[in-house]
Amino acid sequence: MIEGEIHVAGPGNRVFEGMLKSIRQIPIIDCHEHLPVPSMYVTPREPLAFLLRGYFQFELVHAGLPRNDLLLLQKDNIPTEKKWPLFKHYWVRTEHTACAREIKDTMRFYGEKDVTLESIERLGQKIRNIDEKSFVEFIESLGIKLLLDNILFTAEELKRFIKGDITLPACYRLLIPLPTFHGTGNGVIWGFGKGPWSFQGIQEIASILDKTVTSLDEYLGIVREIMTRLKERGAVGMKDQSAYYRSIDFHVATREEAERLFNKCLSEPRHSLGWPEAKPLDDFLFHECMRFARDLELSVQVHTGYPAGTRNRVAGANAALFAGVLELHQDVLFDLFHGNWPYMGDLLFLVKNYPNVYLDLCWAHLADPAYCTDLLERAVFVVSHKKINGFGGDYGIPEMIPAHLSLAQTNIARALSKHVSSGWLSKDEAINMAADWLYNNPNELFSLGLEPFYA
Repeated sequence: MIEGEIHVAGPGNRVFEGMLKSIRQIPIIDCHEHLPVPSMYVTPREPLAFLLRGYFQFELVHAGLPRNDLLLLQKDNIPTEKKWPLFKHYWVRTEHTACAREIKDTMRFYGEKDVTLESIERLGQKIRNIDEKSFVEFIESLGIKLLLDNILFTAEELKRFIKGDITLPACYRLLIPLPTFHGTGNGVIWGFGKGPWSFQGIQEIASILDKTVTSLDEYLGIVREIMTRLKERGAVGMKDQSAYYRSIDFHVATREEAERLFNKCLSEPRHSLGWPEAKPLDDFLFHECMRFARDLELSVQVHTGYPAGTRNRVAGANAALFAGVLELHQDVLFDLFHGNWPYMGDLLFLVKNYPNVYLDLCWAHLADPAYCTDLLERAVFVVSHKKINGFGGDYGIPEMIPAHLSLAQTNIARALSKHVSSGWLSKDEAINMAADWLYNNPNELFSLGLEPFYA
């Protein structure tokens, strides 16, 4: 579809090269994306604005680029040559990071070998507007059979989806956005919604079903009904990214604590809860959502480890803090994200110790390739290979997925080729293990109904 081949740097041995070639033939279930409805997607025309929509933008800020200058680089109406001096100044400071592979491999995907003003200007001539049909064709060209998508955060979007006014492509499977119903409504994270910490937020959620809430019990009943209808419309799981605004140590709060705070919101429409005042209510509602997940037989994806962006705190996102939830909700299957970077040992223990816990490497390959390779290599020894989900792009844009997918395939090949070379695995065992990681395991965990793949 688009000229060019992604370059993959490898150890250069025959076992690795053979493994990588075989892995690239395995179909993919993309475990996590934030891709928009294709009909609503707009491709930037200016090439630097096009390139700076993924995670590399944060590398520039980490290196000292002022936020206002980043916004300038991301504007579609400023000529490339005016942006180039600013971009180049920070590019040479960050071009060897893993996130820079986003830029390098996307350029190569479009047939450009280097990152220069001239090559970026040529890229601007190659960028195509992606319509709904070519959007899906692009996804399919990557070997992705299905992708799990975390979109539709607002009450209005969820309402339209339940009514059938928003239709997702056949290759999408919806994930229910949990913070919408128990926390900030993604308000802190993405700027959507207000959540149940205010009168307005409570009624906004009830409006999804054209109802009004007058008590905590009514609210819980409405949330359960919303989730039931979302499953009927094709939702296959839930996603929680609370780690962006709070520690993931969800305590078992009493109904009395939660109801007092909830009624405080109901009794005064101009009142809203702050943090940490809202924690008992947030905790209580989260555990109620876990019971809904159990009853609806929906697996739950949880952000653990490094939060994207800048000036975030990772300690509260360590999956070790989530152990109480894992132990309490034993009938819920949990998919723990991002390799729990940088807390590898904690994640391996949790996946090994709790039968209902899975390891997910969405986004992590791009954050730290060596960490992911080490994690997978050690995981072969420590945990069931049926509890590992190998890839999720975690993007809101389709054009960056190939770079991340290529990196994930490379990391998997590196990890498994070491086990083949040592004699721990045969080549066939290693290839079928990769097929489980990239396809069979998420197919089973999320009950996607596809035929299993065996090499």
